[in-house]
Amino acid sequence: MYSLRALLSLTLVIACSDEIASPIGSDDSQSPYSEVLEIEDARARTSRPPHANSAAFMTLINNGNEDLVIVGVKTPRAKVAELHTMLQEDDKMKMRRVERLVVPSKGELELKPGADHLMFFEIDKAWRIGDKLKLTLLFAKYPEQTVTLEVEK
Repeated sequence: MYSLRALLSLTLVIACSDEIASPIGSDDSQSPYSEVLEIEDARARTSRPPHANSAAFMTLINNGNEDLVIVGVKTPRAKVAELHTMLQEDDKMKMRRVERLVVPSKGELELKPGADHLMFFEIDKAWRIGDKLKLTLLFAKYPEQTVTLEVEK
């Protein structure tokens, strides 16, 4: 059994440690999420009937010393949410699902049309210009981060 002194010491070490993951998230997609991760220019595309899909884009800036690995995305507004990239195959650009996207240490990852992006299928209803959406980015080693973004054309 631990002594009271050992427990207090452990509590103090944990409280003072910057290794403990604290939430980085914010509901404002234009402000920094932490000293490590910033998300800028977060936006989604409108959905076009009869297609029940859409995509989201943003720039993720990693100010930290380790790569940030995105392993998933989710939103209550779509049944299926995936990480995607575009690849050249047979002289054509093709969209492909990927298992992860990496925001390099001291670097950035731009999610944009025709490149890496977030893809949503079976959306709940049409995403219209001006709608506000909440997405949650899932990281391998960092807490989930919720991003609020606006739908654009």
